[in-house]
Amino acid sequence: MLIYSLFDHKALTNWKRFTKDGEQEVGEIKRDEDGTIRENLIIKGNNLLALHSLKKQFAGKVKLIYIDPPYNTGNDGFKYNDNFNHSTWLTFMKNRLEVARELLRDDGVIFVSCDDNEQAYLKVLMDEVFGRENFVQTGVLNRSSEIATAHTIQKHEYFIVFSRKIQQFKINSIEKYTISRGTVGNKDQSMPVITFPKGLRCINIKDGIYKETRKIEGSLENIENLDPIVVKNGFLQEDVRLKARWRSSNDMRNFFENKCLPTKAKINGVIEEIYFDNDRFIPQIKKRTFEKMSSLILENKRGSKDLEEIGMKNIFAFPKSEIFLKIIIEISTQPNDIVLDYHLGSGTTAAVAHKMGRQYIGIEQMDYIETIACERLRKVIQGEQGGISKSVNWQGGGDFIYFELAKWNETAKEKILECESLEELESFFDEMYERYFLNYNLKIKEFKEKVLQEENFRNLSLDEQKKIFVAMLDNNQMYVNKTEMADKKFGISEKDQNLTNQFYNS
Repeated sequence: MLIYSLFDHKALTNWKRFTKDGEQEVGEIKRDEDGTIRENLIIKGNNLLALHSLKKQFAGKVKLIYIDPPYNTGNDGFKYNDNFNHSTWLTFMKNRLEVARELLRDDGVIFVSCDDNEQAYLKVLMDEVFGRENFVQTGVLNRSSEIATAHTIQKHEYFIVFSRKIQQFKINSIEKYTISRGTVGNKDQSMPVITFPKGLRCINIKDGIYKETRKIEGSLENIENLDPIVVKNGFLQEDVRLKARWRSSNDMRNFFENKCLPTKAKINGVIEEIYFDNDRFIPQIKKRTFEKMSSLILENKRGSKDLEEIGMKNIFAFPKSEIFLKIIIEISTQPNDIVLDYHLGSGTTAAVAHKMGRQYIGIEQMDYIETIACERLRKVIQGEQGGISKSVNWQGGGDFIYFELAKWNETAKEKILECESLEELESFFDEMYERYFLNYNLKIKEFKEKVLQEENFRNLSLDEQKKIFVAMLDNNQMYVNKTEMADKKFGISEKDQNLTNQFYNS
């Protein structure tokens, strides 16, 4: 078996389409006129092999890659022999970054989250893979909680940003809300000017021109239009300036926090509506535009809260928040662009991309892809109102396709790892060499009759014994290659074979 077969296209099984009406069979895979697949895809399987299986269909078509990989801390499930921990992690990352680079568009960008443990080494690795000249910046992400080490308190993580080709990469202008409040209070009764930019969406306002001053009783002594409010097709046609006077700074703050910024929307600072309510003009906060990426210092204080809001509590220790992913997607993509996350985890990237009208591909090997990521996306389709939903006026809809790389030796590996004693390993060995693909140089009879009986082997820990069993498997046959999927021994249905061929356009 030649080594290049490891990266051959894999057979794809267990296809499902999820819509607002529930789970459905997958019939046709939608494509653009140029042949590009136009489906949201959630893929279960080894992410390195999945990336290679995506390469033919998506090379040069992905606008944004975001990954939150294992941090190699020994606490995230990515555990190796300490003597090889660091180098193995770098090899793990390098193999995947190299194929990920091929998937990016020339104007595409990749964001990789990390912490102090590997940040410096990851930057050097990405210099090598993407080219030092394509480095954009290293951003800072403030954690939702602190982590104490032996000598310091860690309050933040990082994300390293590289472009595919720096000459073609452009950060989108990103708008955030600010307010010119001026000085208010009993001593200084100034009237700060608040500006509402052209293009803001207007709710409950008929098309027309509004010139009159509007007054509000209570904390606001008066509120005055400096410009006519011109509304057409539900949007402001020109900038509008407004003056207002408050009796105290607390009154002003309460007004904006309680009337202008409802709790859910306030979290991510994105509101795009103006309201008239009982002849009352409620001002919003002016947007400001970043033409270039400034030194990004972002917050990740709601990742766990986002999951709790949709009934998924205590799933991951430090999940990324929807707000954080929204900013990344907003500054680096346009609607319908393709977003890829090959360390999908709880599915935040896919959930946010879905709500923001981007096409997405998510890859995850762990079984929780179905119970967490897919379940989360099903809730998104049904219109859940957690995370960024209200700020982007998310009402539900859309769909996604789920499928798996067809496992073979990977199944044997899983059975080995599930064994709870040497006796169970010995019992599995007969099935292992009869059903699965083992290394060509393994002497089965000698291993069974001699090695298994040796005292040195039997004195090893169960974990070490399992590693020896796993090492006997042929790594080129962990998953079923597309070229072999018609072999009846693999049990791949005709329907899955047809969908696999349709996916690879063959």
